[in-house]
Amino acid sequence: MTFREMVDGALSSYPYQQQIRHDRSVSLEDLVTEVPTCYLRFYDTYDHKQGDPKPWEAVFRAHVLRCVKGWKNETKLWKYLKQQPFLCTQLGFEDIPDQSTLWRAWEDRLVEVQEAVRDAAEVVVDIARYHDIPAPEPEFLPNQPTDTVTKSKSKDTLAREKAREVWKGAKPIVEDCFYLDRGDNSSIPEGAFWEQQSYLGMRTDMHPNDGAQSFAEDTTRDRTPSGDSHRLQTKRLGIDRTRTMLRESARTLVARAKSRDQMGRKQMAAIDITKGNPWSGEVTRNSSGRNQEPWILGYKGDDGPFFQWAVIKLVGHDVPLILDAIPVERGRKRADLVDDLLEGATDVAPGLDLVMMDREFANDGVKDACEKHDVYYLNPAVVRSSSDHEHQIAKLASEDKDFDVVKQERLDDGPTRKAVYLPKREWGREEEDGDGPEVTIRQELLDEFSDVGNTTPLSKDRDADSPLGNLLDEVREEEEIDEPARVEAPTVPFETNLPWVDVEPEDEREMKHQIGRLMSRYKRRWGIENGFKKLKTFLAETQSPDHRFRYFNFAFACVLYNCWRLVDILVQLELDGEVSDGPAISANSFLTFAKKSYGLDPPD
Repeated sequence: MTFREMVDGALSSYPYQQQIRHDRSVSLEDLVTEVPTCYLRFYDTYDHKQGDPKPWEAVFRAHVLRCVKGWKNETKLWKYLKQQPFLCTQLGFEDIPDQSTLWRAWEDRLVEVQEAVRDAAEVVVDIARYHDIPAPEPEFLPNQPTDTVTKSKSKDTLAREKAREVWKGAKPIVEDCFYLDRGDNSSIPEGAFWEQQSYLGMRTDMHPNDGAQSFAEDTTRDRTPSGDSHRLQTKRLGIDRTRTMLRESARTLVARAKSRDQMGRKQMAAIDITKGNPWSGEVTRNSSGRNQEPWILGYKGDDGPFFQWAVIKLVGHDVPLILDAIPVERGRKRADLVDDLLEGATDVAPGLDLVMMDREFANDGVKDACEKHDVYYLNPAVVRSSSDHEHQIAKLASEDKDFDVVKQERLDDGPTRKAVYLPKREWGREEEDGDGPEVTIRQELLDEFSDVGNTTPLSKDRDADSPLGNLLDEVREEEEIDEPARVEAPTVPFETNLPWVDVEPEDEREMKHQIGRLMSRYKRRWGIENGFKKLKTFLAETQSPDHRFRYFNFAFACVLYNCWRLVDILVQLELDGEVSDGPAISANSFLTFAKKSYGLDPPD
């Protein structure tokens, strides 16, 4: 057994045990202090006759913490420990170590086990992310040590510098992954097409024809494509080739993140469908007035129809990259979309472990697709008349129960599928004493649910607004479908095949803890909803009805979105040395800075 496996075995259940046994949350630092150093055997080069050395286990864990935080030298570590005297004790120090002590430990005493330090740090971050413990998620670390950056630089100044720097790095990625099918005697450099597409995506109301003229005036290139040529060449790529290029660019970004050990071994993702601007052109309809266009899909209401795309995106504590996207065609099943997206995404990010979707994807075909690709799923279910969910909810009501986990029947030997039931509305209950365990557990659940979407304060009235209402009521209806009516119920079912949700937990308290952790994980799905809002700021305008050109514009917008996320991460690293949950640089700010450099430089 390797040292990495030993550390993983010692730490993997630690957060769970602390929550259950001691009702306490675990931090990243707590995990580091529990790293077992007793599994390592090597010769300590420190001459003990020369003085009283710091405990070897303490300096080992201290450098694990440094690697976990992404600090390149000991200065940041020393300053952090000075502010955390209790942490020093937990690591094994009797007092705060000197900076020189930490430096000598890494350069001398730990030289034979530096790889073990890095292995332990990777395991700590993996376990933290799996248990939803806030963990650093920096990617593309700056070349210089983070503590040497001039702190006086403003975010705007850094964003300008990084926008230009990222273009220099992203430009070869685009030119390596994106290519046109043109003759050898083409007079316009291929790079001009990608620069022009970037130019279109970063400006408002900029269509190919007028955008080509503006680009020709702004760029330093001598020859640029016309609007007609640009549209013709990019739409000729087709769906399959454009999608392959998008995946290749995502693969490059994921590989870079993993090369810096900034992505966990297991990732979670979300799948959802987004739409472009409403289509204002003429739609072909049959004698009954129904839309016959295969790529222009109609919603109920007056704000459609739209071109639509299905997307899979990393969410949670990993770098929020879009892995794949495909256009939605009329009549194609949701299960086929999920199967197609997972085939591409698991190839780009082999560590994909969990995928989350909304109730639009609540069917057995979607579950089969997830299990086909060895990925866990977590989705809210739809309650229909006379369904198993409706019967189970009625049973819970008759037994005066709020929560339950039920094993779902299946005809094959696949993973156990479960239905998880929780109240849509939470209300106060009379307790013998006001601070009993039931109240504590309920408050923990409400705390976890409180930031899942936009919630309203709870009321003691049973008919109060649901803390999960905005999270769950997101069903999208395209067309009339002949199926049993949906039922409004006070209890909400989720469906999953995650192994750590027990059908028969030890007690009700443990079941509620498990459901709370499940919902805490599901709230990460909102990362894809928020991403769609930002993604569309990079989407080039067009009035073309050609779905191939529409899809190319969307796919390239995904690349620009990923570049924005990269700029934001770089700026946060230089300012703070770590990455927070929210972006420091808005998409609008990135666009403003990037317009001055993105796509306008001549080829090197």
